[in-house]
Amino acid sequence: MPTTLLNEFDVIRCLITYTDWWHLVSASVIQVSARRRQGASDGFSPGLLDTLDERTDLCRKMALLEEKDRHILFLWYVAQLPVREIAAIVGVSGRQCFRRRAKAVRTIVELGKQDDAA
Repeated sequence: MPTTLLNEFDVIRCLITYTDWWHLVSASVIQVSARRRQGASDGFSPGLLDTLDERTDLCRKMALLEEKDRHILFLWYVAQLPVREIAAIVGVSGRQCFRRRAKAVRTIVELGKQDDAA
């Protein structure tokens, strides 16, 4: 499978939007209405399938990172916690959070380059 995360911007965008598909467009899953929004069927965002390969690629590469780095990326981009809270949860300094986050994002990009070369 070709990589979809070609640079740091792609990785960060994917991390930030990772749970977006959970946010239903309407209450149609809970309550059936006579009127539905244009382009939304069954209450799920039309972009769900469009980003499936990207999410799969991210999950596969995240599994190759150290657990602490995965945790930092999750808390930073998905939970969007402040650095001092992340540092306290993970047990490292704020400076180490910045370093580990940056290195983990670069590692995900590099893993994609290795996949494309293979």
